[in-house]
Amino acid sequence: MAFDSAGEMNHNPLKTVNSLQKTEMKLVETTRRHWQPLRTDIVSKFNALWSNPELGNMEFAASGILCDWLEESGFKVERGVCGLPTAFRAEAGEGGPAIALLAEYDALPGTDNAAVAHRSGTGRAAGHACGHNLIGPANCGAAIAAALAAREAGLAGRVVVLGTPSEEIVWGKIAMLGLGAFDGIDAILTSHGDYQNGAISRPCQSVMNGEIVFLGESGHGGGTRRRNALDAAELAVQSLERLRAHHFADASLEHVLRVAGHIPNVTPDEARLWFTARHADFERAKEVFDFAIGVAGQAAEMTGVAFRHQFIAGTRGYLPNDTLAHALHSALELVGPPRWTDEGRDFMRALAKACRPEGGFTLDDGIRLHTEGLDPYGQDDGEASWRIPLGRVNWAFPEQVPLHNWALTALSGHEASHPGPLMASEALAIAAVRLLADPAAVETAKAELTGRVGGKALGEPAFGALETMRHRPGSFWNASWVE
Repeated sequence: MAFDSAGEMNHNPLKTVNSLQKTEMKLVETTRRHWQPLRTDIVSKFNALWSNPELGNMEFAASGILCDWLEESGFKVERGVCGLPTAFRAEAGEGGPAIALLAEYDALPGTDNAAVAHRSGTGRAAGHACGHNLIGPANCGAAIAAALAAREAGLAGRVVVLGTPSEEIVWGKIAMLGLGAFDGIDAILTSHGDYQNGAISRPCQSVMNGEIVFLGESGHGGGTRRRNALDAAELAVQSLERLRAHHFADASLEHVLRVAGHIPNVTPDEARLWFTARHADFERAKEVFDFAIGVAGQAAEMTGVAFRHQFIAGTRGYLPNDTLAHALHSALELVGPPRWTDEGRDFMRALAKACRPEGGFTLDDGIRLHTEGLDPYGQDDGEASWRIPLGRVNWAFPEQVPLHNWALTALSGHEASHPGPLMASEALAIAAVRLLADPAAVETAKAELTGRVGGKALGEPAFGALETMRHRPGSFWNASWVE
């Protein structure tokens, strides 16, 4: 310790700054040293999950692979957390703060494809057309590296992995949030594929969704058709399409007809409509959704059939958090953009041409902090972001390859997709360790969240179908569930 000539302690700000910089650099180096050997494991999990795509709340193989890996890496894992068979919570470390990374691993029905640059179905029930086979392993790998680095550096705090099923129906995280799986978490970090690389601090769409069941009476289709459930469903859809411009031109209301009968000469006694409403404002999304339910009820009354609504879930869009976004962006600048190979670019170029023959090829190869605009998608971690600070890293797919499309399934199963989530994984690990080392930054993120919420009453997380998802998830996907 240095003193001046008068015997007073000599505070040298430059030395203090240099000391902090050296400590910071050492933390980063330690984290990257632990992350680097995990690349092979991360990639092997990418492939394992892609090879066995599973529908929401039925991801038994995927969640098992990730839980086994986390346990082998020193995490204490609670499988089936909150009574949800494919959800889990894994922890390493002690004390606070608690930094959570989210793992997604469900696939989308009807999007199966081989890892080739043309349409080639595999016959599987689902496909990873949103890249969740990449998200789960990338985020788990980040957590493992962060936990190892934190332990080596002697940092207090916990690294938590929340395994969250059924994101594609914006259900899993909302249910886990409402059932207590997120309790004790101070900040959340995650990643997702999109059309740009960088840290995200901007909103996305709020989402409400549920299924309408119309119940009539079966009979010979050649006779007088009364109490036809399909009539009610079709009338509801037609009415909503005619009313769209008048009542909800500002929102998105989409549907699929899941049950519509079996053969023309048997009047359908059951029809099912699955509605999804989206809007930037959660209250407006709910208003549009409730309007649609009301129209469906009137259609049932006019056609003389019974009617019930089975609510699935509702989520707010992302609440931006600049504090966490800046932390992630800083980590991304250290890691650098995805390191695509020439062969990988060639595959993506061929895939882009298959999707958009005249559309060219656009692939973001930079890194930015994204704070402007509104993403057109909904995420179930949006609801969590209004209660716990959340930061997200994006990695880029080619703009000509649509999300939720067979081509994204093809890309997610090809090594051309790996550089993006690997970039995200390493950056998440660095950011998590930095947050453990700087609890004040976590408190700043919390204060920012409080300011953005502004005292708004959020209510309880909105989800239904709990007994179905816990005990009979197959009935949800074959459209026979009753709840």
